[in-house]
Amino acid sequence: MKKPKRHVYYPIYLDLKDRKTVIIGGGEKTVKKVLSLIETQTQIVVIASNPVNELCKLANKNQISIINRSYKHGDLKDAFMVIVMDTSDSSINHAVNREASERNIVCNVEDVTNLCTFITPAIVRRGDVTVAISTSGTSPALARKFREVLSGTSPINNTHSIMEFADLTEILSDTRKELMDKKIKLNLDHFQACITDELVDLVQEGKKGQARKTLMKNLLKGTSCNCAPEFCQMLADMS
Repeated sequence: MKKPKRHVYYPIYLDLKDRKTVIIGGGEKTVKKVLSLIETQTQIVVIASNPVNELCKLANKNQISIINRSYKHGDLKDAFMVIVMDTSDSSINHAVNREASERNIVCNVEDVTNLCTFITPAIVRRGDVTVAISTSGTSPALARKFREVLSGTSPINNTHSIMEFADLTEILSDTRKELMDKKIKLNLDHFQACITDELVDLVQEGKKGQARKTLMKNLLKGTSCNCAPEFCQMLADMS
């Protein structure tokens, strides 16, 4: 039986200036996304029934527009791009994907790769130099690790070179999918803390099965820890 061909994305940089970008969802994650998009001079429209204060402040400064309600069909008219940040309602995720397809609009539904026509990489930017890092949607935590190492902000000192951690893509992807299927949610800090030199050693020694078990055991510790949503003590202990 032939192994299916790997899905390969084509990396591009989009000129969004004066184009309309619709963002579904009004939480803290949307704030981060909006702030990164403002730099591109795109016309940002946020659709959310309860947008956080930071978004309202940006709207008051005329940096974005807000529609105070849930998404409905027709909201993507004249849009170039749509991003779904609040993915809690699967029916809305699919509805946005369908309308985007009807209108030939590029679409990203965060962490739901099968509903995306593009994925966003981790970015390192300095002046006019921009480096984009992608794991083809398989492991956001690994992409983040690459970004932090390249930008010199990583809280962990590893013995392996950063490119050697690319050998972990398969087990990270499989384990992430298993957790998502079981509806187990972990913060990104905890997932990143579990990407260790030990895993690289095991995979390079041909012990992928043992590496998977070690990874899953450490990841599941994150379901009972008392860490804050955006902070993992395990990560701090490794620094």
